[in-house]
Amino acid sequence: MRPVVSDGGTHHWELVACDETIGMFAIDDNEDLADPALPRFLLEVKDLSISTDEHTLSPNDGWQPMTTQECIALLEARGIIEKL
Repeated sequence: MRPVVSDGGTHHWELVACDETIGMFAIDDNEDLADPALPRFLLEVKDLSISTDEHTLSPNDGWQPMTTQECIALLEARGIIEKL
C-alpha cells in the first residue's frame, strides 16, 4: 500500500504489488474506465485468517474476486492500514 499524495495532501490509498524481478507496480482494476474495450484487471484475495477446512469447502479454494477499492476497504477494516 502507498498513499496517493498531491497538492500537499493524502487523497487515498493505492494497492501496490512488489516483485523481486520486475519491481513495484500499482494495481488498478480499471473499474472506472471510460472505454469498455480496455482490459480489466482481476484481483483475487485469499483470506488466510480462516481455517483450511473453510478454504476447502469454498469455491476456488477460498479465493474471492474483488475490486481494488474493496481490497483497500478490507485492509482498513482489519487495521492493516489507516482509513484516510
